[in-house]
Amino acid sequence: MFKANKFIVFSSILSIAISATLVLSMVLFSFNAQNTLKNQMKQAYGEMDLSVGFNMDQSNVLTPKLVNEIVQNKKVNKVSKVSIAHLNVNKMDTAIYTVGAENNYLPKSRYHFTEDLNEESVVMNKGLAKVLHAKIGDKILIENKKYTLVETVDDLTATGSAPDMLILNQKVVKSYIQAKDNRKAEATYLLIKAKKNVNTLTLANQIKSYDKDLRIDIAEQDYGVKSNLQSLHLFIVVLSVLVLIVTSLIIISNFELLLYKMRNQFAIMRSLGASTKQISKIIMIQSTVINITGISLGFILNFLSQRTLYSWVEKLFNIPTTPSEFNVGAAISISILAFIVIQLFLFVPAYRSTKVLPLKTMEENEKLNYSYSKVRVTLSKVLVGIAVFLIIGSQVLPTRGTYGPAMLLISAVLVFLAFVLVFPIWLPKILEWFFLPYGQRLFGQEFYISVKNLIPQVRKNTAIILMISSLMIIAVFGSVTLRTIQISQLEQLKKDFATPILIETRIDNSKINSMEFTKTVEELSGVKSVSNFSTLGLAELQTEGKKVDMNYAVVDLKRLQAQGLMAHLNSKTPSNGLILSERFAQQSHLKVGQTVPVGEFSNETQIVESKGTFKVIAIEKQLLNNADAYVDWNNQKLLDVIFYTLYVDSEHIKNTVNELEELKSQYPEIKISNYEQSVKEANKMFYQRWGIFILVIATLVASTMVGVFNSLANNIYSKRKEFAVLRAMGVTPKGLRKVILSQVNLYIGIGLIIGIIMGLLTTFILLLVDPGEFVIDYKVIITVSLLMLAGSTLIFWFVGNKILSQELSIELTNDNK
Repeated sequence: MFKANKFIVFSSILSIAISATLVLSMVLFSFNAQNTLKNQMKQAYGEMDLSVGFNMDQSNVLTPKLVNEIVQNKKVNKVSKVSIAHLNVNKMDTAIYTVGAENNYLPKSRYHFTEDLNEESVVMNKGLAKVLHAKIGDKILIENKKYTLVETVDDLTATGSAPDMLILNQKVVKSYIQAKDNRKAEATYLLIKAKKNVNTLTLANQIKSYDKDLRIDIAEQDYGVKSNLQSLHLFIVVLSVLVLIVTSLIIISNFELLLYKMRNQFAIMRSLGASTKQISKIIMIQSTVINITGISLGFILNFLSQRTLYSWVEKLFNIPTTPSEFNVGAAISISILAFIVIQLFLFVPAYRSTKVLPLKTMEENEKLNYSYSKVRVTLSKVLVGIAVFLIIGSQVLPTRGTYGPAMLLISAVLVFLAFVLVFPIWLPKILEWFFLPYGQRLFGQEFYISVKNLIPQVRKNTAIILMISSLMIIAVFGSVTLRTIQISQLEQLKKDFATPILIETRIDNSKINSMEFTKTVEELSGVKSVSNFSTLGLAELQTEGKKVDMNYAVVDLKRLQAQGLMAHLNSKTPSNGLILSERFAQQSHLKVGQTVPVGEFSNETQIVESKGTFKVIAIEKQLLNNADAYVDWNNQKLLDVIFYTLYVDSEHIKNTVNELEELKSQYPEIKISNYEQSVKEANKMFYQRWGIFILVIATLVASTMVGVFNSLANNIYSKRKEFAVLRAMGVTPKGLRKVILSQVNLYIGIGLIIGIIMGLLTTFILLLVDPGEFVIDYKVIITVSLLMLAGSTLIFWFVGNKILSQELSIELTNDNK
């Protein structure tokens, strides 16, 4: 049965193969990028979470008491001592960087050796072993003592100043250090593995409290890179699901066409005694063979092109990957999942074709109108009504912050379902009322014939229009959403970066002393000015007999004024002075000079305790971090806050950022960001997603064109007898080509228009989650539309010529099957 309809089968397999290749490439690329990042982390840090010690220029050492205190911490899983020295290799008469390591997984993963070390064994890098002409088992004289070489490791090219390295037992190196310095140092630093689900920043903060001079380095991925890859992975998964849905629609359309041509054969088989089970088995086998062939072809194409694709995508998106390995297990899992999704969609037309009687089958094949029209219209109105109610509720209900996004998502789905229900009922009416009269006047008699022939076929070809609409919904929604997010993100960055550099804490219970930290940063050579900002505290003030909640921030007013982040005050700031935002002052009916009583909730007494009266000394148009009020650090009453942010100004941003990075060993919880780099990262993330989105849209356009044009071509070929009658009646070849092109482009045009409208509507509904500027990307919409229309015109010009080249006598006897 495949032989007679080989073009339909081929286009179905090709659509599945293209989609499977795209989905596999995107998902495997995402997994590969994340694995690369993990491997780089493991290569650099091993299994450790923290490294704790003192700077070499400090007099402090890790004493047994301090080490024991760290070991006893309940959040610590494993501690390994490491001692660092420079020992002489007698043969070279040169001091070599030497690591003293214990025999456990932390130093072994950190320095990449595997052999246990006793007091007479040594490990060295391969470059040093080559210089010494040493092999495994040779004796090496170090500090006039013989050690046996038990292993060599790869050269540590990343360490820069110390490319050569010796690894000895930790006790041996510790004894050398103690003998040389006469200090009871237990180790130079500790490698620490935290317990599962422990926040390493919180643990670092606790360990820092044991001695404020401790240097703590955290083995963590770059926060920006990590969050970027996580969101990229989610983005790819969502797009992959959309690709599979559109592909399934294409396959359904093709499969429906295949079944349309075969239903007469099935009816005859049923009449001859074939059971429903047998017919069902035939259809299931056919759909499964098509699906398996397409998925397998996609798998093979992905495997063969993996290196090229990874290399190209890595350059395009600027994400490091390791293209040498093809993750067969993940690829098979993704392929099976894609097969299941597509097969589930194929069950619908297959099931429908097996549950009807022979005469009913033939009647169903030629049925033109939708049943239950009134029910469909009524149900669509109900769905739209529910959607409107949910949209309003998402904006006005008190629970909108919690349930608003979900309500908007459900609304978008309901609107789409309502459209799918009512579209095939309204479309014939729109064609009859609008396109028939006006189309005839504008485009001539041939266009009128095209529309007239199209109206009875709406039911059979609904899937074609829905396919095109689905493609445009994805194109519009994706492009508008990405562009809107890009503009919103850049606008938000402008608001966040009051100064070129921000220093923030990454934990909720920071122990950083704001004033002390401000002075430390202020002393750096490249820093021009610094101001500090606390977390937001909650106070309660009474005005006009009402209690009003006020989010306040404790700041250094003089420094803020010096940086131009607030207006200069004319007089000396009183200790009980309040600077209010214009919005809050208007809401609370407060003016400059007014005095108001202020209270704050006490965790100890569980009541709001009075903090005295405060005077409004200024009203600013807008305060940083959306605060309602500022209080100066000199105020000793409202201080239920901790350090949050430093605003740093500098003339040489790059140099200043490098200086600030060195402070991370003293303050491991801080995050340093600058405006220029943040804008670059934001644009980089956008273009990564934009590149993937364009890749997906291009593939979907290609797949949709294959599926749609195949369906339309078969639809045109099924009307060859009608075209032959028109030829016999004297319609010219030019007129017939116009009929064919008008009908095809009308299908595509309707699908594009509906898709654009539904895409914009869906995007608008979903963007109500975070209302902002709505940016329509006209280039993508116009490009996709022109590609579809130009492709259809080109292909069906040749299809029309082929039909017109057939002998008229033969065409008049064609049965259209």
